[in-house]
Amino acid sequence: MKYSALAISLISLFTLVGCGEQPSQTADAGASVSVQDVAWLLETEPAGAVSVSEVKASATEGQTVVVRGRIGGRKEPISDGSPVFTIVDLSLPHCGEIPGDKCKTPWDYCCETPEDLTANSVTIMLASVDPRVGGLKELDEIVVEGAVGPRPNESVLTVIATGVFVVK
Repeated sequence: MKYSALAISLISLFTLVGCGEQPSQTADAGASVSVQDVAWLLETEPAGAVSVSEVKASATEGQTVVVRGRIGGRKEPISDGSPVFTIVDLSLPHCGEIPGDKCKTPWDYCCETPEDLTANSVTIMLASVDPRVGGLKELDEIVVEGAVGPRPNESVLTVIATGVFVVK
């Protein structure tokens, strides 16, 4: 399999980090990016999106999927200069949705157990471009369409994205 080494590398790349750390750098909030500027950024929402937990439970390698989630799951869910990022099922509240929580990085979901976070997160890979180029940032709700990469086990799901729609 040509993606096997890549999948293993991605698994080791994404580790959970706790609350209370400084926020990661994000794209300029004032920057405006249009779908004409970025080929993978979709103008219309793909039909038939399913939750992260649903696609993770049933997706098979090579299958085309459309999945809805929120960018997060680690202190730095979008790695600088990397085409890889993570999304989390919308049913899992991020720390900023918990009353009284003062976490500086609510997108890391440190208020959830590692088991729940693993069960409800998916790795997304774009075609060799940093997701910030398209204006993506932590806690954005998105819909991703693409093909399922190698699944060495049921807890690993990587989607090789062909399109991303940002939900407003």
